[in-house]
Amino acid sequence: MTRSFTLLLLVLGACTGDPYKDDSTTDDTNTTDDTNTTDDTNTDDTDDSGTASKLIGSWLSEGENLSPLFAGSFFKYVSVSAVFVADGTYDVQAVDQAGSTYDLTGTYTIDETTTPASILLNQATPNVVTAEGIYEVDDADLLTYEVVQTDPNPYSFVAPTPETGFGSTSGPGLNPGDNVQKYVRQ
Repeated sequence: MTRSFTLLLLVLGACTGDPYKDDSTTDDTNTTDDTNTTDDTNTDDTDDSGTASKLIGSWLSEGENLSPLFAGSFFKYVSVSAVFVADGTYDVQAVDQAGSTYDLTGTYTIDETTTPASILLNQATPNVVTAEGIYEVDDADLLTYEVVQTDPNPYSFVAPTPETGFGSTSGPGLNPGDNVQKYVRQ
């Protein structure tokens, strides 16, 4: 099994190019100015009470905050950064000891009516997968986060839920707590 496939099984996942980068093979010199367009994305970065989700923002995990799984001998990560945007998209970047970078992108939905909150991630690239899990942001802006790939799920991993709590991801080769990640707001 390759490193990137295993990463997909346990976290989010994706590498993507810049979709807005100018393509020099096309002539776009006669384009029109669309600065007067309206925003029709209908995004909402608030929960039912009208407050913004604490998850929105930039996060960094490194050192002792890395999960045993990611800091261990297989992944050898030195950092994982995550950005959750109010429009429901995410971007994750992991860096290993050799300096290799793994970019992961997709969309997410959250349910903050539970404690901890639940999250569903729909990875877009490089493979379409679904991950599920839980998270909690404390008053000190520390994010505790645990997700696992659930579709496809060839190894029958079981995602943590608000009822089972942090450290409850189960499946082959995982010990309780191996997949719990801590992030500091940036």
